[in-house]
Amino acid sequence: MIQNTIKLELMDDTSERVIHNTFTFDVSENIQSIGLQLYHRESIWGTYLVYDPTGQLRAQYVTGKTPQPIVIHEQMEGTSPYTTAGSISVGTWTIEVIATVANKENIEKPFIEVQFDTERTDRSTNELYWNEMAGNPERIVQNEARWYKGDFHTHTIYSDGQMTREENMASAKNQQLDFFVATDHNIVPTSWVNDTSVLVLPGIEVTAPLGHFNILNTNCSPFEDCHLGDMLTEQGMNNIIAGQYGNALISINHPFLTEWKWLFNDTPLNKVDTLEVWNDPTYGYNPQATEWALIAWDMLLKDGHRITGIGGSDSHLKPEERYEGSEEASLIGDPGTFVYCEGLSVTNLITAVKQGHVVVSRGEKISCQLEQFIAGDQCDRSTGEIKVSIDTNEAIEIEWVVDGEVVSKIMDNHASYLFNWSDDAYHYIRVNVRRADGTLYGFTNPIYFNDKNPSLHTWGQLLELMKEHVHD
Repeated sequence: MIQNTIKLELMDDTSERVIHNTFTFDVSENIQSIGLQLYHRESIWGTYLVYDPTGQLRAQYVTGKTPQPIVIHEQMEGTSPYTTAGSISVGTWTIEVIATVANKENIEKPFIEVQFDTERTDRSTNELYWNEMAGNPERIVQNEARWYKGDFHTHTIYSDGQMTREENMASAKNQQLDFFVATDHNIVPTSWVNDTSVLVLPGIEVTAPLGHFNILNTNCSPFEDCHLGDMLTEQGMNNIIAGQYGNALISINHPFLTEWKWLFNDTPLNKVDTLEVWNDPTYGYNPQATEWALIAWDMLLKDGHRITGIGGSDSHLKPEERYEGSEEASLIGDPGTFVYCEGLSVTNLITAVKQGHVVVSRGEKISCQLEQFIAGDQCDRSTGEIKVSIDTNEAIEIEWVVDGEVVSKIMDNHASYLFNWSDDAYHYIRVNVRRADGTLYGFTNPIYFNDKNPSLHTWGQLLELMKEHVHD
């Protein structure tokens, strides 16, 4: 029996493209579920979050292909994905909405319809349970000490992706991935496909007008302690970045990609764990954005920062789809980010990334080693030979990058570099690998020698240094 339905109209009294509203509604006794539906035109891209009277985040929604209505139910099987089942508490509930409007002229005002049910509803079923491997971070799911291939940036229909969660899993298996992180815009998954063949970690892409960043491996939303509106200010975003997310990674996404580049000048660099140096190589603007990201990353490394360089497919399309002008499919796991782990588990994976045991490649894994030292290690040698090899018949060029400068290039899939430090100063060595046409094949994280206290402290300081390289 339906008890009540209310309509919450989004109000917009500014000339800006961003609408930010907060609503409250009261829930009476004997309610078993709350259904919510957002009615809007295509020109709006938005997020809303629902909090119960205790302040617990109970529902997350992003426009796109998310099935509606969103249902918060007492029982798990009646609860929509990206919501949390449990008692429908009596009292005042809150909805926070943030939306970007493409065209504000002659637009009908969007609204949210909230429906209260006193009987169990079958409008939504949540038959997908969280991947048990991610639910136990210490569990070793593969025992072998080796390089594991994965992807740190993926999307589904629950934000603006084209693939369901089941299709994500199928594509990941087809790409021979060992793991990936689920990073839909502004929402953290509360359930996933019950398939243990690929390790799936929960994550979120915090998506603001001035840039996007991922929180990798978090079961809690940044908006449990912060607000959606905090994404609109420098201090607010710094508060989100500084949140407590357990054993998680803070990763700046596609930092120089057109309208989605990172423009928060006050971002403290010591809070950044990883930089998404390489975003989907099949997207037309990304080859140039990646070259700028490589330059910026080397500036950070040269300054003494140990920020791990990673890749992310940013997968939005189905495997058979292409971006306009591209001859290649945009696939999950392209580029592939390879992480060396002493057995694959959530804890081992995150620890290894923090240590820099990472190489990124569109093809075969790049082997870069100095005796027992691999990418991310600090070496105590003053002289030695680093060897690089790629198991491919493709014509490729290896670039040796020493302290931020390309010091040598060789057309071969095997190469070595002799170093001889005459001082105790900080140094690092890594490689870029390119195809014969100059396009990027992959890169390694550095092997480090000694330490250096960084002089760059904010992202804005880095952008100042990048002005001579980046041109809109």
